[in-house]
Amino acid sequence: MYEIFSNAVGHSQTKLGIFSCGQFFPKNHCLNLSVADLGIGIRENVLQSVGLDLRADEAIAWATRDRNTTKRGPIPGGLGLKLLREFVELNRGRIQIVSDAGYWASFRGGIRTCELPDPFPGTVVSLQIDTSDKHSYVLSSEAPETDIF
Repeated sequence: MYEIFSNAVGHSQTKLGIFSCGQFFPKNHCLNLSVADLGIGIRENVLQSVGLDLRADEAIAWATRDRNTTKRGPIPGGLGLKLLREFVELNRGRIQIVSDAGYWASFRGGIRTCELPDPFPGTVVSLQIDTSDKHSYVLSSEAPETDIF
């Protein structure tokens, strides 16, 4: 979830702020969280940073793929949204992103994208997490607990 806040702060160029809300539904075992900014949007950020002129929904899809980043300099990037997408798929949750005139969603193993008739002025990322999930998730590059010592 830190990735969503970090992206909003680091990429949006918003002058109007970042907004967040969430709600836990204990009976449904569901946590919903949304973060919105009124910045330049993903499409414009990709265009300005890496020169790719994509449709808004294509730019969102591009941002969720491994090693695609608009960050420059020594700080690595390009894993956050990909890892978040993978976690949500394993968790059987949902992630939805609206930015400019683009819509992208990942849910129960499926991806849906489309262009919206009217653009949103910024970016909204919404997560739905299944809190009944008892699995533990680690990166494949992390050592298992049994290999620590």
